[in-house]
Amino acid sequence: MIWSIAWKNVWRNKKRSLVVIVAVTLGIISGVLLVGIMEGWVTQRLHDAVFNEVSHIQIHNNEYIKNEEIGLTIEDLDEVSSNIDSVEDIKGWVKRTKIIAMANTPWANTGVIINGVNPEKEKRVTEIYKKIVPAGGRYLDVQSPGDILISDKTAEMLKLKQYMVTDSIIEKLRGERVPVPILTRLETLKDKRFRSPKDFKEALKKEFTKKELDRFGLLITEKALDYRIRNKIQITISDREGNPIQGIFRVCGIYKTTNTGFDQASVFVNAGELAHLYGGDDILTHEISILLNNIDDADKVKQKLSSISGDNSVMTWKELAPDASMMNDFMIMYYFIFVGIIMLALAFGIINTMLMAILERTKELGMLMAIGMNHRRIFKMIMLETIFLTVVGRWLVCFWDGLLRGCLAKQESILLLGVKGLRPSDMHQGYILLSLRAFYCSQR
Repeated sequence: MIWSIAWKNVWRNKKRSLVVIVAVTLGIISGVLLVGIMEGWVTQRLHDAVFNEVSHIQIHNNEYIKNEEIGLTIEDLDEVSSNIDSVEDIKGWVKRTKIIAMANTPWANTGVIINGVNPEKEKRVTEIYKKIVPAGGRYLDVQSPGDILISDKTAEMLKLKQYMVTDSIIEKLRGERVPVPILTRLETLKDKRFRSPKDFKEALKKEFTKKELDRFGLLITEKALDYRIRNKIQITISDREGNPIQGIFRVCGIYKTTNTGFDQASVFVNAGELAHLYGGDDILTHEISILLNNIDDADKVKQKLSSISGDNSVMTWKELAPDASMMNDFMIMYYFIFVGIIMLALAFGIINTMLMAILERTKELGMLMAIGMNHRRIFKMIMLETIFLTVVGRWLVCFWDGLLRGCLAKQESILLLGVKGLRPSDMHQGYILLSLRAFYCSQR
């Protein structure tokens, strides 16, 4: 009987009850969405740190971490290499030459870390080869000598990222249904070369209004972008005696990751060609990068490698990428803080609504007590009303969750339930899954 009375009381004031139900629904959705975005952000950062930058474990000469000199290579390399092959839980590993260098073009120069790699083996450990930008050339190839792979940021700094409006670009924009007046004014910039995004944006501002730029500026910039593939870059390094050595490489491709700092510093060449440049008989190995089957085994594998790596330094991804480690370790605390704030605000709203309902029903509650209902049953009735409001709101969340997943499934998006997070960098694909434990993952 108490249950029936409580349920009927909820709908005595429909407007007030609906306000509370909507508040509960929006509160839960907001909390779930916030947790999903944060979880996806952390998962993406951790994935990019491991598969693009540092892998799970790295081995260096002890002194190389303090001073990245060309002569500080890994000690007892052959023994260390054979020992690594005997360790379980390792998915793959590669050797790298890493030398600080100066990169020069006729228009600009910048400092970089040149990575001498074996392109085919590198694909087993990193995903840089998947990060080649559209119209950005190709990945390194052992069969193509003299190639260098640079980032989008490095290309911008070396003025190898240019913008030019040509007849073909205007035709492409016409195909994108850009209005004729916009294309007519764009003719004034035709065949002019802009070597930086800033210069091109300034030129566009002189020709178009802010409203026009907001609508078409990004599209025009994307179509006008042109990478100077096969352009020459002069690389200057120091040999073991400190003498400067110069070599010429041609840009084979442009990559771009989510870490601008990593992109700005890192360029890649074939390890054998880099060895010819510094004049060594053998390829120097400054770093061994190791990828594991399971990231949770990093500390355990580190202990094994430390015992068989001699005087070399063994470091896990937590030491090499402390920002990703901190984000991963503190996510649970972040969940409690942010979701707790949302739930606390929601709780105060429900308490305020129920308090108003009680004050309006003072005479009614007195009458119920007069006919024999004790304080415990009245309290139970009011608590049931609160629970009903919350449960109805939760049902609405489930309804919208199922509806959204059904719509996305029809669009053939990739939904992986029971995993974590919404990937912020992939939201441009247009598939966002909202669920208590849902994950959006794009097929690259």
